[in-house]
Amino acid sequence: SAYPPSMMRRNGFSLPLFVFCGLLAAGLFLVAANGRGHLAAGGPTALGSSPSLCKKPSFTSTQPRGLFGLGRAAQTPRRTVRRFAVDVQPVVEAQPDQKSVWVDRHSQTKMIATVGPSTRNEEMIEAMWQGGADVFRVPMCYSSHEDAREGINLIRKIEARHGSTIGVLMDLQGPKLRIGEFKDGSVAVEEGQRFVLDLKEEVGDNTRVSFPYAKVFPYMTPGSVIPLGGGRVNARVMATSMEETVLEIVRGGRLSTNDRVNIPKVHLPYRALTDQDVKDIEFGLEMGVDWIALSCVRTKEDVIEAKRLVGNNAFIMAKIETSVDAGELSEIIKEADAVMVARGDLGVDTNVESVPPMQKAIIAECKQKGTPVVVSTQMLDSMIFAPTPTRAEASDVANAIYDGADALMLSAETASGSYPLEAVDTMEDIIKAVEQSDEYKKRMDSDVSRYPPNENYALVTAARQIARDVSASAIVCFSSYGRIPRQVARERTTQPVLTLSEDVKTARMLNLVWGVYPVHVPGLSYEEFSFDEVLGKAKETSLEQGLAKQGDMVVVLASKPGADEVPGANIMQIVQA
Repeated sequence: SAYPPSMMRRNGFSLPLFVFCGLLAAGLFLVAANGRGHLAAGGPTALGSSPSLCKKPSFTSTQPRGLFGLGRAAQTPRRTVRRFAVDVQPVVEAQPDQKSVWVDRHSQTKMIATVGPSTRNEEMIEAMWQGGADVFRVPMCYSSHEDAREGINLIRKIEARHGSTIGVLMDLQGPKLRIGEFKDGSVAVEEGQRFVLDLKEEVGDNTRVSFPYAKVFPYMTPGSVIPLGGGRVNARVMATSMEETVLEIVRGGRLSTNDRVNIPKVHLPYRALTDQDVKDIEFGLEMGVDWIALSCVRTKEDVIEAKRLVGNNAFIMAKIETSVDAGELSEIIKEADAVMVARGDLGVDTNVESVPPMQKAIIAECKQKGTPVVVSTQMLDSMIFAPTPTRAEASDVANAIYDGADALMLSAETASGSYPLEAVDTMEDIIKAVEQSDEYKKRMDSDVSRYPPNENYALVTAARQIARDVSASAIVCFSSYGRIPRQVARERTTQPVLTLSEDVKTARMLNLVWGVYPVHVPGLSYEEFSFDEVLGKAKETSLEQGLAKQGDMVVVLASKPGADEVPGANIMQIVQA
């Protein structure tokens, strides 16, 4: 079969039989059309030529999450699907007669899926997007520029086909210490054996491996224990020099090429941005990535340096992977466009028991400041090798959603795992189950009520309450840079936040933000439209998108032209759809 095994098992049906039935139905349809003297025109389907994927299904949900495109619901009958059409210019190479179509995923918490060897093909990326992934991560520590280019081009091809916007996150390697290459890709090391890290460029074996960081050897003090491979292997430093460090393995396991070496609680003499990162950023901007994740951020100056290099061409996500002073952490959250709680590295650099309270504290502060926050690493780790997660992993994912994270990230589960589609499906199912619970709604309300007054959020805070008071069906934002919908997302509204933007980069970026459903509308600006026409566009789009019915109330937020000094919305109006 041309399809991966995980797709063959998906949702309990046989894909070859499904495709055969679809082709048979398509053939009958074409025969009937020829009998009438014409052929029906249609765009590409989600996973092949099955006409069932082109039918307009019924819908019931009032809180859509996804964007244009045929979504996972179209693949899985148990999902409710809403398809909409709006005249939006495709981003790249769209079909000439293709109109944008939007899928109801009706979840507010977003999902990031990592593209890697298991999923770097068009069918798998499209299936993950349809399954609920809003943003795709390209990890530069495991990807060459050629690999990254291939993955990004496939994402943009799928984006154009569906007339949608999909976010792309480039994850920089940063100043992480990594061992070199092993002859067979990995080796086993046993407790008590001697193992050497050295400067030699030779391929490694089970006694030594290349470690090209001469400046780091002095920081490996004899008697200290250092984790290798993310903690799979622990080793005690026996002796060190300017050319090598001799280790004794105290907990054995397997080491793989490019595995990470951690020196806990030591600030090494390296900048957050390495020379390789700068090259990767240049490549990423050339490819039009939307987010750039900066590794090993310790100070706000790290973020400022990255922003200076990137300019307005991408958004910066600060990864918290090491212990950071509380005051400095607050400044990082304020400066960054988004924050990632990278729990794997954080758990290695600090004590494991410190990670849960740190995660909750970072999420809480990010929500209060209106900075999108991502929880990553080992969310569904067992699904790398198994089709179902452990119950503890399901609870871990649920807790991050209850805490109010904007997005959750799948790493090796989709990059190199055996069940990437099942992992996406499972995470989406957990998200939906949690968001439908009364406890989740109570937590979102109680969190917002504890926020201190903030003049920049006064209008959107009022909009949240007014939307409830008038039973509005949606909040519609007009935004060029994404500031207004991000402010609304901070309020954790119960209404969907439909955002119209003339800037495709902004629309793509907003795929990461809690509860925001971006629509790219080229040419939508005050230079082209009067404010009354903008209000008309809000009503028209909310009706077209199925977010409101005729006569429903819609709250509109915008920023008046010439008031750029006001950081966010300065106009609010209630309109009847």
